[in-house]
Amino acid sequence: MNFKLRNMVAATLAGSVLMSFGTSAMADSTFDLVQALVAKGVLTEEEALPLLKGRENDIQLADKKVKKAAKLGISDAIDNATLYGDIRVRAEHREGSGVAVTNAAEVDSNRDRARYKLTLGVKTTAGDFYTDLALAMGQSGRSDNATFGKNPTAASPAGGLNEKENILVKRAMVGWNATDWLTLEAGRMENPLYTTPMVWDADLTVEGLTEKVKYKLNDADFFLTALQASYRGDRVYTGTGAGSNPTTELFAYQGGARYQFNDHTSAKAGLTYTTINHNVQNAAFKPGLSTDALSGNVGVNDLDTIEVPAEVNYMVNSSIGVRLYGDYVVNTSGSDRFNAAVAATSSADRSKVSAAGNDDTAWLLGFVVGSANDFKSFEGNKMVKGDWQARIWYQDVGAYSVDQNAVDSDIFDSRVNIKGTTFKAQYNVQDNVAINFAYGHATRKNGALATAVGSGNDIGLNLSSFDLVQLDLTYKF
Repeated sequence: MNFKLRNMVAATLAGSVLMSFGTSAMADSTFDLVQALVAKGVLTEEEALPLLKGRENDIQLADKKVKKAAKLGISDAIDNATLYGDIRVRAEHREGSGVAVTNAAEVDSNRDRARYKLTLGVKTTAGDFYTDLALAMGQSGRSDNATFGKNPTAASPAGGLNEKENILVKRAMVGWNATDWLTLEAGRMENPLYTTPMVWDADLTVEGLTEKVKYKLNDADFFLTALQASYRGDRVYTGTGAGSNPTTELFAYQGGARYQFNDHTSAKAGLTYTTINHNVQNAAFKPGLSTDALSGNVGVNDLDTIEVPAEVNYMVNSSIGVRLYGDYVVNTSGSDRFNAAVAATSSADRSKVSAAGNDDTAWLLGFVVGSANDFKSFEGNKMVKGDWQARIWYQDVGAYSVDQNAVDSDIFDSRVNIKGTTFKAQYNVQDNVAINFAYGHATRKNGALATAVGSGNDIGLNLSSFDLVQLDLTYKF
């Protein structure tokens, strides 16, 4: 009798539990009952599994519904969504010496400002597909920064406290893990190439298609990457003549490998060929002379570069790691770029540009030392509270070697035909909060030519020397 009574009580309890378990209710009452009893602690998961034999799909569906209930307005088709971003505050000093107008005497220019940067994004996964959508500030692709007390403009004469920054689309990408070794991406995305800021500013994104192949052979991880990107404009063909306008396109092909020697040593290297076609700027790149204040020199004609980035990582002991890294670039069409620059120069100055010669190579050599919990963390720059890192590097960039529109906007002021040294240090106050300090000093490489600028710079001089000091506070979430 007591046994029957207990069964009746259990059945009554299960029924009341089912009434309150509406978020995971399903058509099959047996499954619902067992699920409710597990939720109330009457049964353990181990005890429940034999009762649910053959109901694996229902279990997975219920688990998915419970997970979705904890997410705000997410589609049932999405497996996971991750919000991420960062806020950075920066104090900066830039100082340059050079000429402001043709044949003018050399002057100094100083620029002190406080800046801030916001990036806000969300990544999702759904089966073999994934997305990355990110918003950021900054009209220019090579800078996501905004300046405190932004200067008044004709469009916004009040400026200052009355100025608000626009939030713009930084990334909008869809990816597909087609196989274990092949990944395809399309849209506006992060630069997929293994490279350095000497060639590509880290704030730049690319728009187009990417194919990535990764495979492992013993202790070596091989990677192949192909990029087809729209550099500027779109294809427009209207009859002939001025109505036709092919887009400028960038194609890059990279192969490389990472090799793990042991638990504390690895090496990585790549070989990249990049070409840019259809210079729709309709103007050849011309470096100008040392007496020119040259800007807006956006020509991308005759850029067919071979780049070789490489690094070696080594843990000195259980908590300190070092990295030696470098990058070398040669523009295989450098002589054509040089000849086009000579032809585009005024007849009065043509002989001077010609006499300055063709400098179609760029190179960088750097060293990093820092703390880390383990080798993998150091190699991946995954820093946690209390970790520190310092790096120093030297770079030498020829006038005709790389795309002047893509080089780093901080080091050194978006210029080519420049060389110098940079020191950076970082300390993590918390896992997600870091303080960074940077100092860089550069000088003009070829004294006869200008330090040419592409699509933007901060010091309005043809630089003979340049100094940069930055102090950052970054909060990641």
